[in-house]
Amino acid sequence: MLWLYGEDRQITEVGAMNVFIFYKNQNGEKVLATPPLNGMILPGITRQSVLDLTKEWDEFRVEERNITMDELIELNENNKILEFFGTGTAAVISPVSSILYEDADVQLPTMEQSNPLYARLFKAITDIQYGRVVHPWTRVVDERPHLYESQNYKYAN
Repeated sequence: MLWLYGEDRQITEVGAMNVFIFYKNQNGEKVLATPPLNGMILPGITRQSVLDLTKEWDEFRVEERNITMDELIELNENNKILEFFGTGTAAVISPVSSILYEDADVQLPTMEQSNPLYARLFKAITDIQYGRVVHPWTRVVDERPHLYESQNYKYAN
């Protein structure tokens, strides 16, 4: 479900997730955009992680701005949309390949990309979460907490 707001039909969320649109602007530059935190948008941790990682990668422009449904349709009709996806704690990244809007099935090319951004982001975030890569976000937690030792528990080796 895509949540829209206002007369200009601003895209706010997809399902219960923050939304991102990856597209090429009129100058051919790649841009990743997400709605700004304006009181309606949940300041999701995964949203912020995507913003931080993509800014760190410095491969394309990253913007927080309003995105309207009319803009999405126009970009799609002009073959400028690359990907559309949601972000959230449980799913991490959820690609969107179609939107039913005003009785029209809007097909998005999200799943047609080679080396898609959504897949790169999913891998990067889950690699950080599971400790497969070292990143400043992670904190190593001792797997043998001192609490157990203080309660006279013995570890089996």
